[in-house]
Amino acid sequence: MNTKQYASYFHLPDGIYALAHSVGPLPKVSKLALQEHYLAPWEALGGDAWPKWLQSVDDFCTSVASLINASADEICPQPNLASGFSAYLSALAKLPKNKSKQRVLMHQDAFASMGFVVTGLAQAYGLELVLIQGDPNSLDAWDKELAKGNVLACLFTHVHSNTSIKSDLVLLVELAKSHSAYALVDIAQSVGVVPVDSKEWGADAIFGSCVKWLCGGPGAGFMFIKASHINELEPDPIGWFSHQNPFEFDINHYAPANNAKRFWGGTPSVAPYVSACASINMILEIGVENIAKHNTDLKRRLLNSLPNYVTIKPNEAELSGQGGSLCIGCDDMEKAAEKLNEAGVRYDRRGDIFRLSLHIMNNFDDADVIARCFI
Repeated sequence: MNTKQYASYFHLPDGIYALAHSVGPLPKVSKLALQEHYLAPWEALGGDAWPKWLQSVDDFCTSVASLINASADEICPQPNLASGFSAYLSALAKLPKNKSKQRVLMHQDAFASMGFVVTGLAQAYGLELVLIQGDPNSLDAWDKELAKGNVLACLFTHVHSNTSIKSDLVLLVELAKSHSAYALVDIAQSVGVVPVDSKEWGADAIFGSCVKWLCGGPGAGFMFIKASHINELEPDPIGWFSHQNPFEFDINHYAPANNAKRFWGGTPSVAPYVSACASINMILEIGVENIAKHNTDLKRRLLNSLPNYVTIKPNEAELSGQGGSLCIGCDDMEKAAEKLNEAGVRYDRRGDIFRLSLHIMNNFDDADVIARCFI
């Protein structure tokens, strides 16, 4: 794989960039797209730019749909994961058939923001957050809580940010549905580096972000809602872009969009989706499968070069069950951190774990430099 070619696709900070799990680097096509599809129409048309801007947002939904094997009508733009999850969860809780269901299950290692959504809705909707401990793929652990009853939904994390463990979603979704619970998935740490297939999983809703492996920048999130499930949901809050015809402007007539955009809300930001659409199309052109293989090759190279005193690390056989990040720890974290900083590696640290994420712009030399920081 010509990594030098792909590195040229990005505006890269100095050093070795290993922070794709946090913020992906800026693609050059995204910067150009902002000028062409956001700023130029604004400059030339002012308020008449809305049709072009909305076409750009529709293009974003189409690109997301291609990325996760869905229909564009099943995609709604969101500023972040929490906004979509909150709107969706409250819409579920409002359904009369769910009146007796208050418990929402997620793993202890789920993204904290998603847990905050549930506790924030507790008073208004009587929801209760229940955290699964241990192995996130333990069907017994999930089944034990599901069997207690009154479960509204299970939120499964496709790839966990602090361990990189990947969830077996086909089995987990099937288990949730066998207990009549809604099956939801957080793909923020997977989409762009791990293949995502909404049809294969059969999940009711999926929540994603473009800021990480998709290199789309902050502000461009999205939610997927299974088509057969959309029309029964009444989101709260709503806004004029939740309407079937946002430009009708009749305050006495609200008709929700007959697709996932009923979750859209008020006047949207446009720039984040223009930027993210360009980056997603770049990822699609390269191919997520190609990115996933390259990422695994880099992780394998790095792992095989680490000394024995790096005690917290996956073994090579475990790589297939992990996402894009390599989460490792060693006996002397401070010394390793000092060497990583001296080598110009851009990484982050969560307690006794270094998170290192190598993307399509990285190469074997980068992996070797990182490995030497632990020797």
